[in-house]
Amino acid sequence: MSVGKKVFFLLIALVILITYTVSTFNYKTILNDGQTQNTSFSSEDSMFGEYADSFVAKINELKSGILETLGLESNDTIKENKKPVRLELQKENGIVLMNGTFKDEEQAKSIVDLLNINRNGEYKFEENRVKDVVLLNKLSMIMDSFKEFFLDGSKLLLEDGEVLLNGELKDSNFKPLLDSIIAKSNLNIKTNIKEPSKSKTEEIIDGIKTVGTKSIKTVAKIELSSESEDKLNDLENTVTKAVEVKSSLVQEAQRDINNLTSNKKITFKRRSTNITEESKETVKDIASILLENSKLTVEIAGHTDSRGSASLNKRISQDRANSVKAALVNLGVDSKNIKAIGYGEDFPIAKDDEQGLSEINRRVEFIVGEIK
Repeated sequence: MSVGKKVFFLLIALVILITYTVSTFNYKTILNDGQTQNTSFSSEDSMFGEYADSFVAKINELKSGILETLGLESNDTIKENKKPVRLELQKENGIVLMNGTFKDEEQAKSIVDLLNINRNGEYKFEENRVKDVVLLNKLSMIMDSFKEFFLDGSKLLLEDGEVLLNGELKDSNFKPLLDSIIAKSNLNIKTNIKEPSKSKTEEIIDGIKTVGTKSIKTVAKIELSSESEDKLNDLENTVTKAVEVKSSLVQEAQRDINNLTSNKKITFKRRSTNITEESKETVKDIASILLENSKLTVEIAGHTDSRGSASLNKRISQDRANSVKAALVNLGVDSKNIKAIGYGEDFPIAKDDEQGLSEINRRVEFIVGEIK
């Protein structure tokens, strides 16, 4: 029997029950010893309340019986038995593998398509599993970041409606970007994220920043006492060319601007180089930071994804960087202290999709410096 026919017969049965109850109800209550007693009511309210209770009880009893006869479940039973899907996404050999518990193959495939999973793992099937479409859509917003920012062995777990992200970033510079993307997704997620440990060279650079006037070789000997003199000399020559120690003034300004843009990315109106109203407020805050000290300089770096031609992307990124520069100048920042450069698609921080699209790569960065 089709579902439509089942519903039709159910409605007929309910109408018959209502008619029968109204015509035969005698307003009596049954005592514990099996005797009946006419009940007197002090008000219309109490009479109606008892009538309503009995009526609802009869309706629920009949409804449950009919649903059971037809092979259906009541809503309460469904709510009690249903469980959310469980899935585990693991990064292995640069791709994402999905294991989990689902209702059936069709449900699992729909999640694979939504999250753009690279490879199927081990699936279990349970009839009572349901998917939370809203939660899965939010989860899909961070999938590109999970694929591109994290090392092999990292995991995303969805269990009992909760999301847990556990893994190690490839580069600590990805952390503010990841925080921004998670915030925009409105995903309630627990994280256990490990940032990459510093290399010996980075430790030496940090040592230089701390001790200031000490030579690289002196710091290297402190940090790498077991290294040979020849290796220390080679290291000195390499690091000397690469390291530029920034003042605390520059570091503080850079940190403040990074915090702003990680939460409020600079965006532009669709198919335009005009800054959105929301981003104009962010630019105002950046201008305030730069105006606190006239020695500060800033490079505005425009970036795009790889969709379209490289020359067009470079021009778009340059125009958008120029637009941000013009906004800062209008807010009082000296134009001589601002450099606007469009890099186009040359410096991606995430992998574009098949169409060359990536919201992460479409960005504006601010690199703070200081007048010497």
